[in-house]
Amino acid sequence: MSIKKWLTDDTIGEDRKKREEEYNKLSKEEKTELKKKKLQQIIQKDKKEKPIITKSENFLNEVIKFKEWLDERNYIKGDLVKIEMWIKNLYRSLESNYIQNQSQKKNISKLKEKYREIPLAFLDEKTRIALNKKLRNVNRTASDNYYLRKLKETIKERLKEAEYYETLRKILEN
Repeated sequence: MSIKKWLTDDTIGEDRKKREEEYNKLSKEEKTELKKKKLQQIIQKDKKEKPIITKSENFLNEVIKFKEWLDERNYIKGDLVKIEMWIKNLYRSLESNYIQNQSQKKNISKLKEKYREIPLAFLDEKTRIALNKKLRNVNRTASDNYYLRKLKETIKERLKEAEYYETLRKILEN
């Protein structure tokens, strides 16, 4: 099939003319609605094209690759060194994920203990509620996020002040 025939196909031209006629018959409001729908479809396609792979999914993918590779082998005795290497690598990745999860849990528990030491009067009630939700991984509302952002800004300001006080302390000690 030649390119000229493909480009000059009558059905393609007719379809295009029909679409243009239908589009021209629409009102301005309907045209804007169609444009909005098309933009939404494009945005949704972009979101779907970028899957997020977690560490557990990555590990499972590696196990599946190993299984497929192993299934293709006819003479496993010759591949013992490669099989050992695959298993060691899989075990290391599994062990590192486990260690990271445990260390994160320990850090969070330490943070929770330190958080309990903060006096109640130090923070206002809504900020304390937002922090509790953050520590417990509970869904936060927009107001919770607002109070957390506000707290973050005040912490930045206070840390700058602490640097100034540290400088003044050093001057007084000398």
